[in-house]
Amino acid sequence: MKITATIFGVTSLALSSMAFAFESDEQRQSIISQLGDVPSEETYQNVLLENAEFAVEILALLLELEGVDPQFAIQAAMTAAPDEAIEIAQFARDAGIANENITTAALLAGLDPTEIAEATAAGIQTAAAGPAPPSAPAVGGQGGGGENVISPN
Repeated sequence: MKITATIFGVTSLALSSMAFAFESDEQRQSIISQLGDVPSEETYQNVLLENAEFAVEILALLLELEGVDPQFAIQAAMTAAPDEAIEIAQFARDAGIANENITTAALLAGLDPTEIAEATAAGIQTAAAGPAPPSAPAVGGQGGGGENVISPN
């Protein structure tokens, strides 16, 4: 089952990479120059909004740059391309970004985090049916001692 999920993840990443690849080197260089060496949040938000169809590819560029907070970059990508949020989240996971950052980015982007959440081995946790009943009191615990102790013996 885990192998199937891994194969699906790699396949979807490969397909999404092909779908979001820049059309030309000139276009890639243009976006890189718009971002600059150390882009501010406002800069990469604007670049992503102007080029939403390349959100995954731009996110890849942002994650390679120094000084870019991955959570804010993912949030900006999901805000610019909400229809591609699952692909963005998967790309971020594959890039080594923590699931907490990806989930927080989805929340801040106004998306349902359960749509992009990665399944865990434990599955979906459900609430307990109610409080556990109290345990029965111990009687005659064999370790006894002292004065004024009542023993069932």
